[in-house]
Amino acid sequence: MPGPVEPRPRDTDALGRPLPVSRPAPPAPAATGDPLVAADAIDAPAGFWRRAAAWSLDWLMLSPLVLLLVRTPLATANAAFANLLGALQDWLLEHAMLAPHTSVLGLAHQAAQDPDLHRLLTDGSVTLQWAVASASLRAAALALPWFVGFEASAWAATPGKRLLGLHVADMAGRRPSFARALARFAAGSLSWLTLNLGHALAGWRRDHRALHDLVAGTQVRGRGPTPRWARAFVSVLALLALFSPLLLVAQLL
Repeated sequence: MPGPVEPRPRDTDALGRPLPVSRPAPPAPAATGDPLVAADAIDAPAGFWRRAAAWSLDWLMLSPLVLLLVRTPLATANAAFANLLGALQDWLLEHAMLAPHTSVLGLAHQAAQDPDLHRLLTDGSVTLQWAVASASLRAAALALPWFVGFEASAWAATPGKRLLGLHVADMAGRRPSFARALARFAAGSLSWLTLNLGHALAGWRRDHRALHDLVAGTQVRGRGPTPRWARAFVSVLALLALFSPLLLVAQLL
């Protein structure tokens, strides 16, 4: 009479061969409710020049409205600067002709002691500062709904960022809330007040986060390689950044 049949181990087949080990599937990424952000959650941080190109494209789109808003204060600032420069040149020519052998340091000392010149330069500087401040505030008031509204929308990106395959996310990869997008926009002033060192952090840091990203807890991520047209656009921006100061100095001389 045959003995009892021993149960087959669960990790072998009917012939006693070992079954292949099945590995569990990786967990699916958490749903964010935003298809764009969910699809881009694994993208790499966007580099400095790609971000700069997107920012420039946004301001290029805004430029017609910006020029309309800041035309008057810019005209005032230009007139104030021209008056300041003309007054200083006239004073230097007059005193250089009266005392042709006076050194540059001597002329500078006389200019500092001249009450009429001091009053003229002070009044002109105040006018210039108020005009520049007015133009800056008007441009910021126009840019606020553009940047905050688009970055807090389902796109999580401004049109400029969208064209370059970029989007803004919080540190968990989710679309930023309106409050976070507003904080990011406000913190952008710190990047400007540090003479653009806050923006330069995006080129120095491994995660490419600028100062305003660090303050607001955000990041800018990119999808795919930078388009060829964007590379050409970035090259033009780099050339303008390099030669613009030289052109400004050449106009003043």
